[in-house]
Amino acid sequence: MTHVSKNFVRKVAESLMMFALLLGSQMAMAQGFANEAGSMIENIRDGIYLVVGLLAGCALLWCLFQGFAGRKTWGDVLEIGLWIFGAGAGITAATWIFTSGGSISF
Repeated sequence: MTHVSKNFVRKVAESLMMFALLLGSQMAMAQGFANEAGSMIENIRDGIYLVVGLLAGCALLWCLFQGFAGRKTWGDVLEIGLWIFGAGAGITAATWIFTSGGSISF
């Protein structure tokens, strides 16, 4: 009777599970899983746009109110505006980089 080590059995089991996962992922993508995941990611991105846009609008409105009251200068309002622009551009740039990276094939 031959002796099979536990490590060998574990490696074979892990390899079989990885093979099954790879096959399963291809079938899931063929059944439209990728479309559902893509729409879910777009919904999350749209939610982030909504929350960040709402917070940015409130911050800019508050800064303008304080400027009207004499507590802020136009430089402060411009600085807040640039931060808001950066937040929006960051989300858009990250989306563009992600979609550009997804189109690369090896």
